Amino acid sequence: MSFAFLTRAFGRVDPAEEAEDAVAPARTSRRDRRAGRADAVVTECLSQKVLHAFLQNRHQTLVPLTLNLRVLEPAQRDLVIQAMAAAFLAQGRRQDPAPVRDALTRISAAEAERQRLDKALAAPLALGDLLDAIQDADLGAYAYVASLLAVDQRRRVNQLYLAYLAERLGLADDVVSSLHRRYRV
Repeated sequence: MSFAFLTRAFGRVDPAEEAEDAVAPARTSRRDRRAGRADAVVTECLSQKVLHAFLQNRHQTLVPLTLNLRVLEPAQRDLVIQAMAAAFLAQGRRQDPAPVRDALTRISAAEAERQRLDKALAAPLALGDLLDAIQDADLGAYAYVASLLAVDQRRRVNQLYLAYLAERLGLADDVVSSLHRRYRV
């Protein structure tokens, strides 16, 4: 041990030695300085990647990851099924509703929901009233996903209907693009 350490430890400090220690900073080797910079660069790169991944996927925690009809209340299920029927009927031409029934199976629908879909296709609600009810129930993202599953996403008329639906339900563009990525058929 050095004499300076002992004198500091016991409270007797020579002012000349302390001034000498303050003036001469401890020198680090070139390797240590480079290692410090490399660590900083790696830390910065990793933090940027983590932030970027979070920003890309933040909406997966804000909107439903999966649409499962079993977790919804019966009134909410009816609204989602009505939204599917409205999207299917918005295509304009009569088609076989088999793809919509397949979409119902994909979102865990029971037989009662399939029967409700047939009723909704036969006697749909007015679109304005339906969308108001969906907004009141705070089911915008669910209704959008259900509509997305009910239509052929490649057809222009369906794309326009989905754009209208997203705007009318007040869904942000990045939420809509996130839902399209997750529910691409």
